[in-house]
Amino acid sequence: MNKKALTLLEIIISVMILSLVVTGLVNVFVAGKRFIQHSRFRMGAVEIGKQFVDPLQDYVRQDTWDTACFGNNSLENATNGTYKAAYLISNLSNNTTLKRVKTTIYWTE
Repeated sequence: MNKKALTLLEIIISVMILSLVVTGLVNVFVAGKRFIQHSRFRMGAVEIGKQFVDPLQDYVRQDTWDTACFGNNSLENATNGTYKAAYLISNLSNNTTLKRVKTTIYWTE
């Protein structure tokens, strides 16, 4: 007997296999979109941090550099509602004459 037509079972199995492949491809595209969005937020945070830290180059002298050197260049001016920023100034553990500024940028996606 020569079969030229597909049976219902063969069609159901091929549709299931096709749906699994399509579901996998959709998941790859959704994960890629999330990764791109996260990367954009990270780039924005880097730019905000750079806007904040760049003016500190004018205050590299130890005798004039303290928490008041931030002046009007606060992180509040650099944030736009999506990003929240904070900074911490501390002395280095090995040398008390050197200071460290740690800027942290938070955002919600």
